[in-house]
Amino acid sequence: MKMFRFLAAFALLALSTSAHAQTANKQPVFAQNQQWADLGNGPLDVQSVEGAGFIYSSGGAGVGTSAGTTALTLTATPPAGTAPCIGCVITCSLSNTAACTIPANTTVTAFNGTTGVTTSVATTVTAASLVWGAACPAATAANVPGVNPNTVASLGPPLTLRSGAGVPVTYPFSTAARLCAYAGQQAGFEFLTFPIGAH
Repeated sequence: MKMFRFLAAFALLALSTSAHAQTANKQPVFAQNQQWADLGNGPLDVQSVEGAGFIYSSGGAGVGTSAGTTALTLTATPPAGTAPCIGCVITCSLSNTAACTIPANTTVTAFNGTTGVTTSVATTVTAASLVWGAACPAATAANVPGVNPNTVASLGPPLTLRSGAGVPVTYPFSTAARLCAYAGQQAGFEFLTFPIGAH
């Protein structure tokens, strides 16, 4: 049920694969088996370098009101595990029918734990449906398994990434959600991230 709710909230675009030659000098990110890595806010291109793993989108949804200020009030406390995270994107739901003006790339700068959200720029929202990024599961110490993805309420369905011989494959994630990598029970997962189209 959580997967369907989250998919509807973020209206994830179809994920496709495309081959690109790497042109940027960037250090790869590595997640050991059963570990998490926070990739930051989408949209984002993820390029598999070695191994196999999963990429999850993490977010929440609710209704809020703001009168042209950075103070936004939710009508209810978000369900456990789906609270807006500091630095995550907050935006109007694509299915919204109420008045909602949130500039692109607006992020959460503070959350009081209940219904008070502070945004990076002023917003105008009238009892509108909102979506936001939620924190990725935290990485744990080496050789200590991270939290099981099936127990995290904020996660949408995963996309499996596998490296292969030849030209690296890039996967574009066209979503404003937080993106979280998980290595599963494989030997580990190494990958690069780029802004979409920036490599």
